[in-house]
Amino acid sequence: MNASWPAWECRDQADQAELYYNQPLRAENRRLEDENLTLKRLLRKHGISWQNTQPKPTRSKSSRVTRSSISHDRVLPHLPVEIQLRVLCYALTSPHPIVDPLCKSKPERMLPREKRKGNDIAIHFLATCRAYHFEGTKFLWSNNTFLFTSPTNLRQFAELDLVYRQQVRHATFRLIARFYDDEDRVHRLPTSYHPKLKSSVKLAVQRRPKEKTLARRGFRAYAWYQLIDFLEAMLPPHDPACKSSPTEPRPRLLPALETLRIDFVNFINDLLQYPPQHLHDLASHQLGCMLNEVTLTGVPTDECGLRVSTELSGLLKDEGLLIDHPPTLVAVKDGIRLLQCVGPLCDHSLKVVRGMPSTNDFFSDSHRTHSQSDFPPAPSPEGKPPYSAFYSCRTIWKKVPIKLDGNGERRWELFDRVSGMAWEDVEEEATLFDFLDDELEPMVCENCGECHPGALLPNELMDLWDDELD
Repeated sequence: MNASWPAWECRDQADQAELYYNQPLRAENRRLEDENLTLKRLLRKHGISWQNTQPKPTRSKSSRVTRSSISHDRVLPHLPVEIQLRVLCYALTSPHPIVDPLCKSKPERMLPREKRKGNDIAIHFLATCRAYHFEGTKFLWSNNTFLFTSPTNLRQFAELDLVYRQQVRHATFRLIARFYDDEDRVHRLPTSYHPKLKSSVKLAVQRRPKEKTLARRGFRAYAWYQLIDFLEAMLPPHDPACKSSPTEPRPRLLPALETLRIDFVNFINDLLQYPPQHLHDLASHQLGCMLNEVTLTGVPTDECGLRVSTELSGLLKDEGLLIDHPPTLVAVKDGIRLLQCVGPLCDHSLKVVRGMPSTNDFFSDSHRTHSQSDFPPAPSPEGKPPYSAFYSCRTIWKKVPIKLDGNGERRWELFDRVSGMAWEDVEEEATLFDFLDDELEPMVCENCGECHPGALLPNELMDLWDDELD
């Protein structure tokens, strides 16, 4: 470990000043656009065309008929509307996530394939006619997934109309830890970051002048505050067209979002300090209980990373699925590099959040005070799960990804509602009291009143079990 570790968390003043400088430019563009619209309305009011109309060139008369001379008279073949919509849907659907829509991405935040790839969608269809623009815009925002590399680019998404923002179902956040230092020191990413790393990687540290104050000195990082800025960008944006209502809350940035993936890049164990308390307020309260599935990659495995994973689980609805995966990306000098999984299957940990109904006070946590009607649980996966003798009121079926960056194929997995872990990991402990004595009948579940593996015990027996453990 470097002697200057851990790095203290901050928002770098130089980066924040640059962001603030760019904001007035967008405001000035809006002012000029409104001025142009006002001038166009004034010209139309007085019957003056605002376009510089030029006389069309006349074609000289000739007895010779060519292909170009009769092209304007040829009627194009007509396609049924259903086929046109199918072609339009295919042309505006990208096989890869669209990186930073509505704004320009920085090369150092992109993978090599993202830098060199061309246009995956035929965006020019939208300029063909009004009908194609109307139908194609809906396909563009509903059929694609989007990747954001900075909180500023995510806030820029608020410029899109709510009608299209509520079509987005999945999003990916790429958090690249940024480091600053006021001394000429070398900081390296250890090989323990990922098994594929054969040697340590030099971190990209931005040099800052040493100030005459102890408040802003030493090695610092913009990591957890970056996560907070991403979550704050998800809060309801200001929309002048949306009338405020005392009963209806303002819609969030992505009101119909169902799944979220957050890639933590260069978040090193024992390097970062604990996240600010504001993270709990955002994840568990202001944005709580809104997602069906959250995937986290690259979260540190130390106590700090465990706390962040626990806080981000507040984004999930009841019975939501939390996927914690090792790092998949590493930031180097010229951009981002992909880290493949070691084995054929991903080595990730899975957990179902708040899977046990709150009918039993013993299994309810302090945050489980809402009703099922106000906050419905995550919907059940599509399809029919396989038969299992352990399926009961204590267990729940979920579809989990076989490989995180694969073709999207999933398999059925049985989870324990009480602990949230996979049933095969807690089966021995959960079925410990099924038969207190060989001559006695199986234990009756306190929750459903039936006999099944892992039956929930009354509170009195659970208190006795806790006393024995103590």
